[in-house]
Amino acid sequence: MVDYSKKIPIMKITELADGTQVSIGGWAEHLVHKGKICFLTVRDSTGKIQVTGIKTKLPEEVWTTLIDLKNETIVWITGNIKKNEQAPSGIEIIPEKVTILNPVQGPIPVDITGRTPMDDGTVFTFREMTIRMPENKLPFEVKTHVAQATREFFLKRDYVELYSPLMVATATEGGATLFPIKFFEKDAFLAQSAQFYKQAAITAHEKVFGIIPSFRMEKSRTRKHVAEFWQIEVEAAFHDHISIMQVLDDMMVYVVNTTIKTTKRQLAALGAKPKKLKGGFPRVTFQEAKELCTSFELEEKVNFEDDFTSPEETALSNHFKTPFFITEWPTHTRGIYYRVNDEDPSISNSFDLIAPDGFAELCTGGQRVHEYEKMVEVIKNQGFNLESYDWYLNLFKYGIPPHAGYGLGIERLVWWLCGLNNIRQAIMFPRTPDILKP
Repeated sequence: MVDYSKKIPIMKITELADGTQVSIGGWAEHLVHKGKICFLTVRDSTGKIQVTGIKTKLPEEVWTTLIDLKNETIVWITGNIKKNEQAPSGIEIIPEKVTILNPVQGPIPVDITGRTPMDDGTVFTFREMTIRMPENKLPFEVKTHVAQATREFFLKRDYVELYSPLMVATATEGGATLFPIKFFEKDAFLAQSAQFYKQAAITAHEKVFGIIPSFRMEKSRTRKHVAEFWQIEVEAAFHDHISIMQVLDDMMVYVVNTTIKTTKRQLAALGAKPKKLKGGFPRVTFQEAKELCTSFELEEKVNFEDDFTSPEETALSNHFKTPFFITEWPTHTRGIYYRVNDEDPSISNSFDLIAPDGFAELCTGGQRVHEYEKMVEVIKNQGFNLESYDWYLNLFKYGIPPHAGYGLGIERLVWWLCGLNNIRQAIMFPRTPDILKP
């Protein structure tokens, strides 16, 4: 009978003395059998280790079990630690007992060892298995620490965590990207963001945050777009776009620097070298950023009215050495809830935060509309039915304070920190126009 309480994580074995008896549980990743000796690589969630079997020194049943193991068989091995400079990690286990906990039902369709190159199509077609590979799973460990640091930051500042509905009756970001669903006999949609619920929550708690999924039905196949993603959603009463930018600046410094400190092993294994942040990020206006784009060698002429093209965004990102804000966006480029600047109605009190090194937008935010009459006008201008927004309008009719907030894509932050090729690599099971399973 296996005593699972005896399991030692492989990563911890290097800390133990030579000759110590240990029990490990994991996956039989790769077997090399040469005559009367065999080398088995065993993998668990923390690392890999070589198990070395010598036929003349093992009971026959142990030897037979070892040499017959198929890749990805779940094994439990008890044996003694032995230092061996020729072993991949400098140590190996000499087995005394080998137990098969769960045999495989045939050859695995992909090479989990990484010895055989895999294209992205294969990686995501067999995602339920390729997530076992260290280079594929490490970003999710980094994401865990990003989420933990985010919660630490906001809880220390007396924010309340929000858990908002994912099924909604109305659009929050415009109707074109809504995923329609059936809610019993009624038409409904998957939430594009938690925006309306954040605004409701600040009338109770003043300051809220959440790590919340968003759904966008955009048929985009770029490296930065997916149909389902998670956002660090933030909203605070008695704030404007200027003060909430400072909250975001402080949050980025804390979350990034804390994550770099707590995930040194994972980042090193990924070959990622993110730099610690100092804060006080540069701020340029939309028009200043467009003017800057004219100094870059771009194929297309810069349009000062439209959103930034991907080449413009990449060029700006390469220009700056730290994250930077783009402020004063034209009103026609923003969502229905952003407040128009009091001095210049052609611009909104909003911003984007862009990561450096040729990366992409991390976050959008700003000050929201809080006056009832203005919100009614905004909804009408979007062509929406006021009756569909009755509960939302009640917030403005019966006392919502001036407020501001933002939404930062947690996968985009992980993508940047880990130096990944695209956002899909930061999501365990991504959803795109081409990927619905696993």
